[in-house]
Amino acid sequence: VDYVRTDQDLAEKMTAEALKNYDAVVFANTTGALPLPDKQAFIDWIKSGKGFVGMHAAADTFDAQNYWKPYVEMLGAQFQTHHAQVEVEAQNQDAACPICQGLGASWKVFDEIYLMKDYDPAKVHELLTLDKHPNEKTPGHYPISWCKMCGQGRVFYTSFGHRKDVWDPNESDRKNSKEVAEAYQQFILNGIKWAVGLE
Repeated sequence: VDYVRTDQDLAEKMTAEALKNYDAVVFANTTGALPLPDKQAFIDWIKSGKGFVGMHAAADTFDAQNYWKPYVEMLGAQFQTHHAQVEVEAQNQDAACPICQGLGASWKVFDEIYLMKDYDPAKVHELLTLDKHPNEKTPGHYPISWCKMCGQGRVFYTSFGHRKDVWDPNESDRKNSKEVAEAYQQFILNGIKWAVGLE
């Protein structure tokens, strides 16, 4: 496991040559225009059979102001907007999928809920969805998490993960139970295992 925390780290560790050392990358709340040294090589690397995992603001990476179509197509959607943080009950669309195991038929999480654009459910394998608008509660179809193929590569994304107490069962400022954070950690671990082909 390696980390990229600065633009300099990114310039060194995400070149076409350096990416050969890794099986997958995780974009944990990245946002805006990442200065990838070779953007096309990055997408080609995923397509060659590597894994990509994105949490929350990964859908706001290469956002509308920095739009890069190949990234949005690889991910499966793009962040459009969000409203006030709220508790939602996400419906588990595939309890048999190794990523969703242990979540039950539905999962209540208090978080900042993204509304997406450039999303086509026919091009992804839906994992978690809402059947109503998170804030207005009007009926509809709202994606939360999905997985998909990108060439030979595996892509997993969840829009959950804005709040610290979603990630960390030891966070003191809580709207979510410790069990929610523990389940989120397992959900992410499952997604990583799936993305690298271990599940």
